[in-house]
Amino acid sequence: MNKSKKALVIVDVQPTFCEGGSLPVNGGNKVAKEIAAYVAEDESYDCIITTQDWHIDPGVHFSDQPNYQDTWPAHGVAGTDEADLHPELSEISDKINYSVKKGMFEAAYSGFEGHNGEQSLQQILERESVAAVDIVGLAFDHCVKATAIDSAQNGFNTRVLSKLTAAVSPANESIVSDEMRSHGIQVVK
Repeated sequence: MNKSKKALVIVDVQPTFCEGGSLPVNGGNKVAKEIAAYVAEDESYDCIITTQDWHIDPGVHFSDQPNYQDTWPAHGVAGTDEADLHPELSEISDKINYSVKKGMFEAAYSGFEGHNGEQSLQQILERESVAAVDIVGLAFDHCVKATAIDSAQNGFNTRVLSKLTAAVSPANESIVSDEMRSHGIQVVK
């Protein structure tokens, strides 16, 4: 099979990670709006995939006394409004080909740990003959980074469009960018 297609993976753009949510990232709502505008105008993607934290019982991932590295306050709880895709993305829902949910019963940072009920993100990309993956979403220094690293390690030509992301710790963006580059990922401003 000749892989030549390009996919956009929109990582965890959910109310739970935006201002007003249970685990907000500063600038999350702005990123959601900017991603919706970008997708509405850009026709270059053969496939668009969203990922969502969709926690049912993720065990020690949730904590009443989180350390914000391995444990977190409850967030992305399956079936809640906070776990749904951000309302801004409803304007581009007709362009979204697949929605992948992750972290039902364990911590899951990478979209490659999720599935759409039938296929993993890896299987979807292979089925669609994707060679190149652009990644946007929340948060730059956690789930975007993990998804990008897995994408590159699985052989996809991977770019992170950093202007369409927001970081939990903006002060660490250059360190995280360097880490991603060390895996062969192109970080585009």
